Amino acid sequence: MAPRAPAKKRTLLGYLERGIAMLHLDARRPGVAVPRQYAHDPHLRLNLSYRYQIPDLEVGDEQVHATLSFGGRPFHCIVPWEAIFGITSETGDGQVWPEDLPVEVVEAAAETESRRGPSLAAVEAQEEPPDQSPSTARGRPNLRLVR
Repeated sequence: MAPRAPAKKRTLLGYLERGIAMLHLDARRPGVAVPRQYAHDPHLRLNLSYRYQIPDLEVGDEQVHATLSFGGRPFHCIVPWEAIFGITSETGDGQVWPEDLPVEVVEAAAETESRRGPSLAAVEAQEEPPDQSPSTARGRPNLRLVR
């Protein structure tokens, strides 16, 4: 078993207990079995849940097995732990293993961040200058442009 596999397995089992878990995987990695049209995807997402009543869902020490539906057609997927670089839950929780991230995913995230430009951040209100309207009460968070 790979060194990170136990943490990934624990994370997945925990999220499955709470609801839907999404596997983020590199479908190009050795041992991955997914439909042919997704086999070259560096960031494939697969949803798993006990609620889906997947009859052959198995979270093993070496990999995850499950027959999933793709466009209404079943396919028996096999995903080795080494191919999984992230697991998220429907509650917004998530775990990423940066050392397993494909280069394309890292580059896409950096490109998205650079296109986003300046963002807004909440900051504590400062003493109001006399020429500012009284609509911003002292001590309440304000939004400020952060570059």
